[in-house]
Amino acid sequence: MKISTVKDVIEQPDMRDSPGQSEIRYRRLFEATHDGIFILDSVSRKITDANPFMVHLLGYPLEELLGKELWEIGLLKDEQASHAAFQELQRKGHVRYDDLPLETKAGDKREVDIVANRYDEDGTQVIQCNIRDNTERKRTDEALRLSEEGYRALFASVPMAVFVCDRNAVIQHYNLRAVELWGREPTCGVEQHCGATRLWLPDGTLLPHAQSPVVEVLRTGIAAQNVEVFIERPDGTRVPVLVNFAALRNAHGEITGAITSFVDITARKQAEERQRLLLDELAHRGGNLLAVIQSIVSRSLTGTRPLDEERETLAGRLLALSRTHSALTSEGLDAPVDAIIRHEFEAFSNRVTAVGPGVILNARAAQTFALLVHELATNAAKYGALSRPKKGHVDIQWSIEGAGRQARFKFRWQERDGPPVIPPTRQGFGSVLLEKVVAQEFDAQPKISFAPEGVSYELDAALSVMTPP
Repeated sequence: MKISTVKDVIEQPDMRDSPGQSEIRYRRLFEATHDGIFILDSVSRKITDANPFMVHLLGYPLEELLGKELWEIGLLKDEQASHAAFQELQRKGHVRYDDLPLETKAGDKREVDIVANRYDEDGTQVIQCNIRDNTERKRTDEALRLSEEGYRALFASVPMAVFVCDRNAVIQHYNLRAVELWGREPTCGVEQHCGATRLWLPDGTLLPHAQSPVVEVLRTGIAAQNVEVFIERPDGTRVPVLVNFAALRNAHGEITGAITSFVDITARKQAEERQRLLLDELAHRGGNLLAVIQSIVSRSLTGTRPLDEERETLAGRLLALSRTHSALTSEGLDAPVDAIIRHEFEAFSNRVTAVGPGVILNARAAQTFALLVHELATNAAKYGALSRPKKGHVDIQWSIEGAGRQARFKFRWQERDGPPVIPPTRQGFGSVLLEKVVAQEFDAQPKISFAPEGVSYELDAALSVMTPP
């Protein structure tokens, strides 16, 4: 028995496009793509077709492009370059050229990439050139490069220290000023938080790096401003700095890291300390000044002379003290010897010779020295070398002898060509000042002589007592 089988054949639809459909699809793609396309004859190298994007890019009507070689529309350098490119294409079957210059009909300069392929179309060799306009991308890249270059130049040149860390607080970038403040150069991509050896709070508390404000900024995104800390360098020195932290975010607003800037405030701290010392010194000087005034008043108003005379004496001494205070104010906390003498003898400048080196007296010594000079000047004007009009002279000399701890300040006052000197019969405040007060203040024993030819006064004191420390 013969059994035969019948196989049902189910016809499947043919998924292949007909030539007409493929042509339509290709044409749509050819005309809609946003890259330029040229179709060239492989023998003559002339353009046989161009898509609308290429026509628009070059600014030529299609009719002007057809029949031209690429070099004739400025796509290749010249005919020789065009010929060489086609020879390479014939050998390889495809070529690629990047960053070729292209000039439009209007003279605009563009930069393009070209990919050329040779293929067979119904037995005919055809060349297709795909052209991508990179001009805007190049401009964007150049703008980005310049921006990056400007950022790096700014980053490197700002007078403050700056460093950047990533999301995990790992240092990515820092500038030279940061290295100078840290006293070391950390390893980017490895070390965390900060390049300092240690961080300290102003009260002397150690601030662990893991508790640095930058960690909080990376966690919350909230900036921290003007945080005062001390950076400890490898050599153990500490530098006070003022730090600002700000989070860095990507296009989605996510925190990607932080930028930290800090400035050395050592000079500010020193200025604050100087100001504090100045205020303390002014308070101390004020107290001393009141004590000196009280002593002058009590010593001057003894009641043994007429009131007008005592009032005049008191006013003169207070005026001398005022002049010294002015000198101290103008010169700082200390005053030069020559300034004190100059202020006292402004009315007798042509009859007083003062010679000596530049010596700065401390505030306390300056007050006593000013009163000393005033008493000598007052006596000279009333009874001594300056009491006669246009006659009499005072020679003043001071010097420094020795060096270091052994240095001595020496002062000499000598009157001449005045009336015969009569030694005082009583000891008033002037005498007490010239002898006892000076001896006590300067730890020195002055010498005063009432020789008939003129009063002389000498002082020999340790320089360390007279001048600032």
